[in-house]
Amino acid sequence: MKGLTLLLVICAAMATHFALADDPMAAIRAACADDAQRLCAGVPQGGGRVIACLKQHKDSLSDRCKQAAGVPVNPGSSSEPSAAAQSPSAAANTSSAPAGAMGAAANSPAKPAPAHKAASGKADKAGAAEKFAERVITDPGHEGMRVATLHVPEKWHFDGKIEWHYAWTAYLVSYSAHAENPDNAEAFFQYPFLLLESSELAPQFRQYDKSRKYQPGERMPNGALYSPPLPPVQTLAKFIQKTRPNAVNFKWLGQQDLPDLSKALHGKAAPNRHGLAIKVGYDLDGQPVEEAFFADYFLSQVSNQGMGAGMVKQTDWGLEDLQSFRAPAGTLDKRMPMFCVIAKSLYVNPQWARLAKAINDKVVADMQQKLKEGEDQLRAAQAIMDQTMKQQAAFQANFDKQEAAFRSSGGVDDSYLRDGGKRSAADHWDDLIRGVDTLNDPNGGTTQLSNAGQYHFTDGFGSYRTSDDPNYTPEKAGEVGSWTQMTAAP
Repeated sequence: MKGLTLLLVICAAMATHFALADDPMAAIRAACADDAQRLCAGVPQGGGRVIACLKQHKDSLSDRCKQAAGVPVNPGSSSEPSAAAQSPSAAANTSSAPAGAMGAAANSPAKPAPAHKAASGKADKAGAAEKFAERVITDPGHEGMRVATLHVPEKWHFDGKIEWHYAWTAYLVSYSAHAENPDNAEAFFQYPFLLLESSELAPQFRQYDKSRKYQPGERMPNGALYSPPLPPVQTLAKFIQKTRPNAVNFKWLGQQDLPDLSKALHGKAAPNRHGLAIKVGYDLDGQPVEEAFFADYFLSQVSNQGMGAGMVKQTDWGLEDLQSFRAPAGTLDKRMPMFCVIAKSLYVNPQWARLAKAINDKVVADMQQKLKEGEDQLRAAQAIMDQTMKQQAAFQANFDKQEAAFRSSGGVDDSYLRDGGKRSAADHWDDLIRGVDTLNDPNGGTTQLSNAGQYHFTDGFGSYRTSDDPNYTPEKAGEVGSWTQMTAAP
């Protein structure tokens, strides 16, 4: 696994020189991007304004920028900018956009020859000189807007893809890229952000949980894949198995922890991350190849707030900065510097990053508003239900009291309600409360129908019709059979 360690060492120290050995303008853009963000963040791009700003701060420039621009470097200086690469999918979920001065640096009037010599000399010394070309990734969903650029060897085939998922609040946009050498098995793969999620209900509430249970690997409504968390190595190993399911003569060549992977790729360490790499071998078109997979493993756990706080513990976990390098067997370690150049050259368009962040913020705000409205509605509904139940209990108690008085009192004259019949005033009162009419039924006995209509009909076979229209009959309404109007039971 020695070659995997080279990713961190070489990418951090030499990537810019390898990537731009034959492209001096690109060398200046890449080398001075962090200085432009640090020293000239508020300067508008275009018209040479950023370059003029950098000239005004030439004593504060990093050694890397000075070398690329042909400015003498003070041997005692140690200023070195951090890497600015950031994946487009990550840009949609961060609060700060990447550096925005790369494009302006392309118009730099600085003399290119010294930068070309410096870069080319270092590349030749390492035996990894390549002619790189810029490849552009666009966003078809937003009028072909430039999303990011990536530098790959000039003759390599390249494709990149941006996909928006507006219904997936946890996985709004995904990015992938693929570059391949037409002459051999060398290839670079950038994979979409892998987000997984699981929820755990507090033990005392599990017996009441009737919600749908997701299966491992199933896509959830928010876009995340459902799965209980796994250890880092096992997670990356499962990803490799799904990514290369039909690999012939597949073998595991080794694994390695890379605690500084996030720092090597982004210029700073990311909290709660675990960088790792796995190297595998297999046959491709009958020839043995090696492929190294790199990823930053993350895991975070939160408990729900608001109503029922602490009831649910949610775990978000997965892999970021997922990428792999492939080369013919026995050459991967040697070619690792070239792969580092590709991985480090990713530059996100700040304008697109701001657009992505705005869309993400809007989607999240809409989701939170809906959750709040849902909680408010639940509270209101619960209050109405509680009040209704109190009123119903009070009414029932009063009704029971009145009914007991009617039935037990011999001094109550209910003859005006009885019509000389068999039913008591309490029976009629009960009909009124329940909203029914008690009717004589030709089928035998009595039948109770809704008192919403005054006129009731039956066909003698268990079918009934009710209407408030004095001229209505079922026959006039197109009903089949012989219908009789029913009379009220005494």
